Amino acid sequence: MFFIVLENKAQTEPYCVHYPYNTQVGINLNVNLLSKMNTEQSYRHENLFDYIRSYPSFGADLGVYLYQRIYKWFGIQIGAEYNALTFRFGYTKDFADIDKTYMKYYGGGAFTFPVLFNASYYFNEKHGMDISLGGATHCVIYPFTTHEINPYGKNRWERCLVKFEYSYYNFSLYGKIGYNFLFKNKNTLGMAIIGSYASNPYAKGFYFFTKYKEDDVGYISLYNTFVGLQFSYGFTMKELLCK
Repeated sequence: MFFIVLENKAQTEPYCVHYPYNTQVGINLNVNLLSKMNTEQSYRHENLFDYIRSYPSFGADLGVYLYQRIYKWFGIQIGAEYNALTFRFGYTKDFADIDKTYMKYYGGGAFTFPVLFNASYYFNEKHGMDISLGGATHCVIYPFTTHEINPYGKNRWERCLVKFEYSYYNFSLYGKIGYNFLFKNKNTLGMAIIGSYASNPYAKGFYFFTKYKEDDVGYISLYNTFVGLQFSYGFTMKELLCK
């Protein structure tokens, strides 16, 4: 009898603590900490210093998602995000300033559509964690343009030109691991570490730097590859049936 009572109590438990909702619609903000840009030098005068190189850039995404629980801890999440794309490179103004780098930021826009398989587990009625893995389609809608920079604005022998060509559709692997706080109304507040990896760039281009009639020429590739933070709030649309 003792074991039967425990089993009945577990089956009639009023709260499904470990998977507390069936369906959610939410919003998220992704802050990209390390957006990826590569530079490859194709020609360099032997006496010319390294005038231009790539650096990590900061960006942000804002999106909505739909989550549907499939079975117990497992579900699927489909989202749509608008990305503020950025890239950053540094250049030196003078031979004497080789240790001083002047940064330039440029931006564009794209949509990302992630499809993720999710595993969520709640330790109690407030605190839980989830892991999501999947892929995302990347669609550039507002590309970068050709940028021309004159560091001094006076010397006609100084010029920096950056130009890109785009692949408007791209695919990347996408994943996240994070913490969720569960409110009494079953809404959630979450924070997660996210990551995206793409083996192919969504844009390729070149740079051309002239300094005192000497040239530094190379190629630039932009990737939708980053590590960042995600903040999200989920609205529970359908209450859970314990099973």
